[in-house]
Amino acid sequence: MRCPQCGRWNRATLPRCFFCGAELPEEGNAHAPADQPQPAASIIYAVSDDGKETAPRPDEKDTLAKEMQSFHVRRERGEREQQRIRQEGLQGGFGNTTTRSVRIETEPTRRFGAPDEKEADTQGNLRPDAIPAPRFSRTIPSYDDVEEPPEYQPLWSDDYRPRPRARGMGKRNMRHVNVFGLRRFFPHLALVLIVCAVFYCGYQFVLIPLMNREPEEPGAQVEIIPSILGDMAAHTVRIPAEEGAQIYIKELRKSYIVTGGYAELTVADYTWYELQSEIENETMEVTLTPYIKTSAGEQKLMDVITYTIEIPLSPLVLVSPDTDYLEVSTSPYNIQFQVAQNSTVFINGEDYSSYVNTRDGYISYNALVSPIGENKIDIVVNCQYYRQNKKTITLYRAPQDIPLELSPTLGNTSANELMTISGTTMPGANLTITTPYEELNTSELTSYGNFSFKARFTKIGNNTITIIAEKDGLSTELNKTVYYVPYASTYTPKAWPMDATNYIEFLNNANVRVARTQIYVCKGVITEILSSKPQLALMDTGPEGSERLVLLENMSRETWEVGERYRVYADAYGIYDGKPRLVARYTYDP
Repeated sequence: MRCPQCGRWNRATLPRCFFCGAELPEEGNAHAPADQPQPAASIIYAVSDDGKETAPRPDEKDTLAKEMQSFHVRRERGEREQQRIRQEGLQGGFGNTTTRSVRIETEPTRRFGAPDEKEADTQGNLRPDAIPAPRFSRTIPSYDDVEEPPEYQPLWSDDYRPRPRARGMGKRNMRHVNVFGLRRFFPHLALVLIVCAVFYCGYQFVLIPLMNREPEEPGAQVEIIPSILGDMAAHTVRIPAEEGAQIYIKELRKSYIVTGGYAELTVADYTWYELQSEIENETMEVTLTPYIKTSAGEQKLMDVITYTIEIPLSPLVLVSPDTDYLEVSTSPYNIQFQVAQNSTVFINGEDYSSYVNTRDGYISYNALVSPIGENKIDIVVNCQYYRQNKKTITLYRAPQDIPLELSPTLGNTSANELMTISGTTMPGANLTITTPYEELNTSELTSYGNFSFKARFTKIGNNTITIIAEKDGLSTELNKTVYYVPYASTYTPKAWPMDATNYIEFLNNANVRVARTQIYVCKGVITEILSSKPQLALMDTGPEGSERLVLLENMSRETWEVGERYRVYADAYGIYDGKPRLVARYTYDP
């Protein structure tokens, strides 16, 4: 509603203007006192771009206010008309339907527009005799006592201060809720029962059957089996498929027929790396891509097959020395090793491949060993279907103050008790031999530094020869080791049988037998191999039904095997774990 004093708009329910405090007319300006000043209509002037005012036009809010006033007047008149109709209906014979006082209101089902010229007066208000009857209305059965419309209380008092708000007035449509009532308890109980029933059914009919179900047997799987193909390492691959199907291997460019439920193929390991020049890795991952073609002509890719292969080193076996590090006292030193046929061999960068096939792969190399400390000899072997094998042998020779060399033709083994030793040193040096010898010749020692003598070997096995040269307060010591074993014709006749008597006598007089290098012949079965290099084995020399064990170190040319019977000639070495220990020199069949 618009204030007649300040012209501002207010809610229709306010008794006074919210802005200036002036009293507002009753709802519907048509019933306002005649002497009440009417608010002047607002006029709006439009201003053009050049600053000139254009023709005035009425304010849209004034037009809307007139329409609202007309609407309120017509609604009130409609309610009075409906009240009159109900009263006439009561007078016509309708009885009371209830004793309660009921407030009846109607709601128009359409909006009425602004009144036309015939129905409105000069001020835009409807005339009393021009109230249009509503086209659509909702009628309710008439009642006896109709309650007048309620009086509206203003929101503010005369001093325009808000009234204190009563507790709970801010919440509309509040209902009293019983928190602990049965109506609230039963739905929750039902929900809990439903959840429990679902869990029980899942446990009883789903989980328990899954736990008790026996595992299904897996289908046929690809089998990869290590095997041998042409004396070379290989792998056999078995691929399951339907009978009669054809399987094509992409990498091998070959097809295989399925028989007995499997397509079987054997592939040598060197197939995957034979074309590579240098291989450093010890293993390689292999991949096979199979395609299956059934009898119906369908072809599709199968699961890729992968497995790991080992790439072996080119064969290289050291014979002399049998270790990578050795202390020597003479030069040259003869190095012997064995390789596979058709191998390529390089020693300190020099090609020795032409000597490989002359002696079944045995190669003998005389290494010059200088008295400077460590002398390194590098051996490189390449063999087909193998990866490169590199080995370095270190020969240590102590530095010398006075040159002292033995003859390069001097061997390391001897079958005779006496061995001729010859060498050279600084002319005029004094020569001393600390080990047994005979026939020392120093006739050329003063002029040329040459000397010779015969060394005597006092025990079977390794014997060390020691020579010392001195001059002008300087000295050099040289040690030469020679492996002495008499010929079999000389060695075997001296053997004692390892029977019960000699067995006990050996245990009681071991020191004497070792000092005299007593030779024994042992006949029996190899029961256990304790080590392979050198080969140590236990032999049972007792008769059947009794055990008489001896420990043998194999220095013969034969290799023993467990469970085999041999006749071994060996010399005393000592006692090991309460058993006689001997060094075998010759091995024969029993």
